[in-house]
Amino acid sequence: MIKDSDKIAIIAGERNIYFPEMLQRITLYSRFTPKQPKERTLIFAENREGWIYAFYSIWANHGIAVPVDASSTVSDVAYIINDCHPACIWTTSPKLDVVKAALKEAGQIVDIHLIEDYERVEVNEEKAQVNYLDEKDTALIIYTSGTTGSPKGVMLSYQNILTNKRAVYDEVPIFSDERRTLILLPLHHVLPLVGTVIIPFYVGGGVAICPTMSGPDIIDTLERGKIAIMVGVPRLWQTLYGGIKKKIDASFITRGLFNLCATLKNKSFSRFIFKAVHQKLGGHVDFMVSGGAALDKEILLGLQTLGFEMLEGYGMTEAAPMIAFTRPGDQVPNCVGIPSSEMQCKIENGEVCAKGPNIMQGYYNRPEETAEVIDKDGWLHTGDLGYIDEKGRVYITGRSKEIIVLSNGKNVQPNEIEYKLEKYTDRVKEAAVVQDGDMLRAIIVPQTEWAKDLSDEQVEETLKREVLEPYNLTVTNYKKLMSLFVYRGELPRTRLEKLKRYKLKDIIKGEASVSKKEEKIVEPTFEEYQILKQYIEEEKKIKLRPTDHIETDLAFDSLDMVSLEGFIQQTFGTHISTADMPGYKNIQAMAEFIANSKTRMEVQEEDWHQFLHADSSKLELPHGNRYMVLGNAIIRGFYKSYNNVQINGVENIPANGPMIIAPNHQSFLDGPLVSCTLPTPVMKDTYYYATEEHMQGALRKAYARNNNIILMERSNLRDSILKLGEVLKQSKNLVIFPEGRRTNTGELGSFKKTFAILSKELQVPVVPVCIKGAYEALPRSKRFPSPHKIEVTYLSPIYPDSALSYEEIADQVKQAIQACLSC
Repeated sequence: MIKDSDKIAIIAGERNIYFPEMLQRITLYSRFTPKQPKERTLIFAENREGWIYAFYSIWANHGIAVPVDASSTVSDVAYIINDCHPACIWTTSPKLDVVKAALKEAGQIVDIHLIEDYERVEVNEEKAQVNYLDEKDTALIIYTSGTTGSPKGVMLSYQNILTNKRAVYDEVPIFSDERRTLILLPLHHVLPLVGTVIIPFYVGGGVAICPTMSGPDIIDTLERGKIAIMVGVPRLWQTLYGGIKKKIDASFITRGLFNLCATLKNKSFSRFIFKAVHQKLGGHVDFMVSGGAALDKEILLGLQTLGFEMLEGYGMTEAAPMIAFTRPGDQVPNCVGIPSSEMQCKIENGEVCAKGPNIMQGYYNRPEETAEVIDKDGWLHTGDLGYIDEKGRVYITGRSKEIIVLSNGKNVQPNEIEYKLEKYTDRVKEAAVVQDGDMLRAIIVPQTEWAKDLSDEQVEETLKREVLEPYNLTVTNYKKLMSLFVYRGELPRTRLEKLKRYKLKDIIKGEASVSKKEEKIVEPTFEEYQILKQYIEEEKKIKLRPTDHIETDLAFDSLDMVSLEGFIQQTFGTHISTADMPGYKNIQAMAEFIANSKTRMEVQEEDWHQFLHADSSKLELPHGNRYMVLGNAIIRGFYKSYNNVQINGVENIPANGPMIIAPNHQSFLDGPLVSCTLPTPVMKDTYYYATEEHMQGALRKAYARNNNIILMERSNLRDSILKLGEVLKQSKNLVIFPEGRRTNTGELGSFKKTFAILSKELQVPVVPVCIKGAYEALPRSKRFPSPHKIEVTYLSPIYPDSALSYEEIADQVKQAIQACLSC
């Protein structure tokens, strides 16, 4: 089951493990795995190299591996323990508390071994022999994701797995010993287990493990591992393609080239035109493989237009997993490919049925439920609706259990509507569609940053106007959405991002949120988590949960992340960049990474005084241009005539810098308003702080470099903050919007403390600026300003006092602006 090779088998970060060492480590792990054939062993751990050793050690001893979702709760693990009665559990330190609690709940005593104890120790073992005794022996029990209820243990034999191998190696040479595969998806699921572990090692191509699902980690692993095969789910490809397409659409030239490639449909030409995109993904990707759910036609065609070979597979856990797959050069939209030569497919009453040597042995200890899906002739009834064309291609039109049947007899596929709703990325984070009587209703999770200061009623009103109404104009009557429900949680999904639709109605009833509150969350006890928890709670003045996300739950801004980066580096000797932080699923996952990679543990906090007084003179700052004065004069003239701009309090602006100018943020007009209302000598020495998102594209970035605009670069927030300090140290001025984002309602939002830290540590005064009327002139819902009167008032400077905290300085500035707004 593992090729005898001298090549690299596993790339894990900067560590390369060759096949001989891998086999030696499997032997080491097998010493602790049950020796009795057919004994069941659980693997409950995150993706890591030791997961692979533990897995193959089970097979080396002719046991049955039971991979378990690393994010499972105590009750989830207890359920599986009670169902399959394992003899042994492989886990990791961060998961140990869950395992112990699950065993207690299940009332069982089982041997527990920690994966990391043997992952890096010196080995002097014989190379393992990982061979099966009989192809028909059970190799795996994979528990289904539970999209329709309680999970069931799918028993898969070696024959089931090898049938998949033959289809994509012997029959169609996709995998080879020259192509390395990316491990990205959680390995408890059959698709990544078979596609990114078992087959790559069987053929000798090897793998590279991506530490997280974050963009920077994926890019780094693709480059480091020279990845040729990338296996993902539709939501991954949707995110990847959406990010690329957004950059393409920002330029008239790249839009034109994209359209040309779409017309020519020449892979070589597309790869030449979009060479930079391929290089960004490591430059070696031969195949992108999508599975787990239907891939939208737009994404398939879009990635093909960029020159990528996108292969779509169709299957299910019960088929180990593949029923059909597209062949290179034969990708047809909405088609999931052709069955392998060993497989048969037919349509029975509109349902896709499959038969062949890859169909499961059955559900563990559930013969009745097995008989419900595998008939007496051996046909697996998939529950998917579809048809087969004259060339044998399989097309999936929907899932029978998901189709919404309206009273007028019309059938609606909810996933089609959900994809269209999720394209409104400025407003919609997630969407789901449910039936509400004779109508369709949308459950929409709004984008966190946009909606956090809005009431549910305000969010609903905006979503109806900016999402539902535009969508309804594009579809037939029976597909129109007549109502929506705003949900500020996460939609229930499996680890492969499939919606658990049977839980959606509970969300509307409020039952899901109640059960979520009642669900017991096991608080990690390991020291790294506790130190991180204490730091975050003190910084953010909140009660932290291990399941909190750094952005969506804790609302960390750029400065918070810079501070946390420094704290982790100083305390643990581990570097987690600010760009990588959002890629961790939650704080517990971040703490687990720290626990596994730390080089020390000594609690220290960020010293902002030392940080800002460090030598930053070598940092390259943007510069102004000779047209700035003329441009400002033109803008000032426009605002005075169109918006009757009134400028007050100019005498409050210090004649000489440095100073921090801190306006409230009402609209996109605010930056130009401040610039054109400053006295010309002050304006020429003034810099502006802007988010990278607002300056995407080569032209906008060039504009920023030549107009004194410092971009908040997410990939290097520390340098961005240092540039702000360097501006002030050079006696220049700095414009920072303390709210960080435009108001949604016209009301003053919360103030970030970046400007207050700069003010106090560099002893620079803050000039509060009150902008009135800009929200009415250009609210978020409008694209063009109206001729509403605008006032810009410069208030008396606030000088930093060493006795004041950062928060107190920020509050003084906010109170001054609030008082002006209330006049």
